[in-house]
Amino acid sequence: MKTTEYYRPSRSDAASLFELEQLCFPRPWDLAEIQALIQRDPVLYTIAAFVDGCAIGYISATFSEPGTLHVISLCVHPEYRRRGIAGDLLGSALYWGRHMEAERVVLEVREKNVSAGEFYSSLDFSVQRTLPDFYGEGINGVFMEKPLKPLLHTLNTLLYLYNRLKTIPQVGVILGSGLGWATEPFGNGQSIPFSDIPGMSGEAVEGHSHTLRTSADGRIVFVMGRRHHYQGYSGREITLLPAALAALGVGTWVLTSSAGAVDPAYSVGDAMIFTDHINFSGCIPDSSDCFIGNNVYSPSLQRTAEQYMNNCHKGVFACVSGPAYETAAEVELIRESGASAVSMSTAQEALALRSMGCRVLAMALITNAAESGDSVCHDEVLSAQETVRKKQERSIIQLLERLSR
Repeated sequence: MKTTEYYRPSRSDAASLFELEQLCFPRPWDLAEIQALIQRDPVLYTIAAFVDGCAIGYISATFSEPGTLHVISLCVHPEYRRRGIAGDLLGSALYWGRHMEAERVVLEVREKNVSAGEFYSSLDFSVQRTLPDFYGEGINGVFMEKPLKPLLHTLNTLLYLYNRLKTIPQVGVILGSGLGWATEPFGNGQSIPFSDIPGMSGEAVEGHSHTLRTSADGRIVFVMGRRHHYQGYSGREITLLPAALAALGVGTWVLTSSAGAVDPAYSVGDAMIFTDHINFSGCIPDSSDCFIGNNVYSPSLQRTAEQYMNNCHKGVFACVSGPAYETAAEVELIRESGASAVSMSTAQEALALRSMGCRVLAMALITNAAESGDSVCHDEVLSAQETVRKKQERSIIQLLERLSR
């Protein structure tokens, strides 16, 4: 079966969405209207499902009034219906809306579209009233509504960033311990300490500068540091900053982690591209709308990364809670579970960003190759950065340049 990828479309996808619109609706929007739906705007959300680069479904939502999320269009290609695609699209839109502090979601559907009405009813939407001639003379609509529980604080963070950043970056990069050198080739744009950002005060882990920095051209935003579960942060707090940037419109993400290898074939300085993860930490973004399932990590971005990274592997990542490093028995357990690298982060961010409709690429940069019985400490992880940088610096630069074009 071909892989379905979900992400926020760009202008180059407008023609594909227009073809889908014509196929699904008797009175489709024109190309200019479709192009308006996919512009990057903090109060407009559009996400689409793609197979081999062709759109097979999309949803658009905006705010008709404060606190009210309005789904203005949702469609799925007839050949791909009843596969959960509409539910995934709607779930992403609701997750975004909750981060924007929506208290309810509303939509209109044709009165005679029984299958659509039943779909929304199954998701706890209730009919509020009939809309006479809403879709043209003699074609009535139905107005439906569902209450939402807002996710607080993201909107404050988003509004602060919107006022500080000159443009909405195209690519977001979260840097793991000691990886701040990856920003140097991209010049100096904006530099904002976490302590200045609403909701982001707190102690920094060694090796993290706790700074938000943009490239000179504004196309890339670097999150230089992250929160960890072992510091006492919840999944919601861990993902606050990347979620705010995603809600703002940053749609492609590269997550890096300084990680230990449990696969004996890996060496210090190697890179492992995540194909999937095992979340041993017990910590996830605390939202019932959060995406849980297959394809958290974008297959197309994985293929792109393989073209650039040196000493590159693909494998399953294990996220643990920390802060203690793994015992020999734990290394064996992680290896037997099918994972090849382990660290104390990344899974929560990946889940939240995927739920926001982002394309996510995650890479473990190997700082220690832990065999059973070996010991490791944070200082060793940081000291291995020279080797990591020597092997991967040029690769990471080329990859980020490619993704930000």
